[in-house]
Amino acid sequence: MPEYNNTLNKTPGQSTSLDKRSADELAPKKKEYPELSAKPVDRTTIIIAVVVAVVIFAALIGSGVYLFLHPEIASVLRDIVIVFFGLAVVVIIVLLMVLTAVTVYLALKVNDLVKLLDREIKPILANLQNTMVDVRGTATFINDKAVQPVITTASAFSATKSVFRTLFQKK
Repeated sequence: MPEYNNTLNKTPGQSTSLDKRSADELAPKKKEYPELSAKPVDRTTIIIAVVVAVVIFAALIGSGVYLFLHPEIASVLRDIVIVFFGLAVVVIIVLLMVLTAVTVYLALKVNDLVKLLDREIKPILANLQNTMVDVRGTATFINDKAVQPVITTASAFSATKSVFRTLFQKK
């Protein structure tokens, strides 16, 4: 008959599989999150953000009600905002004019640079082409007048040497 419960039939020197487990294995395990899963968000940050948003919204509503109840202050505030918007438009227009002037200046400088390179590079290229023609002519002249006769003489000498070696070879 098989034993189903080792703890009941255990002798004092005998150990069971339950006794071999360590305390770490029996303790409740911490919840581990996979590397790519969303971890719990700190709720204090969300609460602070919501409170700040509600305070700002309440301040805007309160100032709107206040300005609605006091139209003379609203008209002064409106005039101040109009003046600031007008100044902002003037500043933006001046900045655009400056940017346009700088762009035109740079375009003119690039045009001057292209013309300078055109004036300077063309003569250099023409001079380089003339030098290349001179080097080619010199190489052809040296080939015709110096190298070709030396090669012809050396081949004639080698042929003569081969003929004499063949004729007067010792057997």
